[in-house]
Amino acid sequence: MKRLIIGLIVVMLLVPVSCAPGPAGPPESPVVPPTTPEPIIVTPEEPSPTDMDVSDYPSYTTISIPIEAFPDQPHIDAVMNAAVGEELTVTLGSNPTTGAQWSEDAEISDESVVRQTSHIFIGPGIEKPPGTPGREVWTFEALEKGTTTIFIEYSRPWIEEDASYRTVTITVNIR
Repeated sequence: MKRLIIGLIVVMLLVPVSCAPGPAGPPESPVVPPTTPEPIIVTPEEPSPTDMDVSDYPSYTTISIPIEAFPDQPHIDAVMNAAVGEELTVTLGSNPTTGAQWSEDAEISDESVVRQTSHIFIGPGIEKPPGTPGREVWTFEALEKGTTTIFIEYSRPWIEEDASYRTVTITVNIR
């Protein structure tokens, strides 16, 4: 089901780009659709991800989701896999000119497994027109073996039923 949803997002993002007339030169940074490996499903009869060897599942330490991925899918789930000591990077499209913003600090279910080390906003640059989206980047450090969840929300906190409300939940497996 997740593959189908991700596939649809990729198609929706690529079709308009391939049909629209483009600028004379190459784009500054290509739109990268959200990608994630299949999640690791643990059953009582099988070892947990923390008991597996590093070679049992691929390292996946970077996620980048453009703001254009959210209108049709207000909640995105992803998986990251890393080894202790590695850095994890989450980049999400953001447009603060709408009044909406991503949470400054990510909610981490088990901070003994990963901790947030930074969060920055990268604007579109002065050559872009006002209202052009930028991106926000969170960096996390893998501290010890285990599984935790990172939750980040995009909203206008002063509006109770906000149409711009978006969320990202990332399951992080550290080995």
